[in-house]
Amino acid sequence: MAYCRTAKIRSTGVKVQLNVKGKMKVETLATVVLRGSTDSILDDLERAVDDGVNTYKAMGRDSRIVPGAAATEIELARRAVAKFAESFEVVPKTVAENAGLNAMEIISSLYAEHASGSTKAGIDLEEGVCKDVATMNIWDLHVTKFFALKYAADAACTVLRVDRIIMAKPAGGLRRDQPAGMDED
Repeated sequence: MAYCRTAKIRSTGVKVQLNVKGKMKVETLATVVLRGSTDSILDDLERAVDDGVNTYKAMGRDSRIVPGAAATEIELARRAVAKFAESFEVVPKTVAENAGLNAMEIISSLYAEHASGSTKAGIDLEEGVCKDVATMNIWDLHVTKFFALKYAADAACTVLRVDRIIMAKPAGGLRRDQPAGMDED
């Protein structure tokens, strides 16, 4: 609650103003007078003040800041691309480990081969090295790779969209901790 000493009505042009003066008990109260030549400019000014007040209010709850002017979004995009690219290493890692090879050495070797321009370099499982798989006649179907990538990306997007998990009650069948009964046949 605030108290005022004087309240005067004053007109400036076609607008009427109410000027309130006096000592306020509440020091967090402020009046902002906006003037503009058109209603649209006045609306823009009002929105700007409202945005500033809401920003100040939000900073009262959490004052952490991040770089602006799209710097944060570009950094997040760069990191997301790097992590997405890293996820593709699962395939050569699995192939190398299943062949009993050192997966990290194979992946490093594959990156080096591809960086030098050998875009068809893959793992020769018999010799444990990277070679041009086109000359060895080792091929995969395009449609297989395409749909694997498509469905993996769709699954990741679906997981990111989930905002709650609903647990279903177990069905009335056999419980996992009970062994299955013997058939009479």
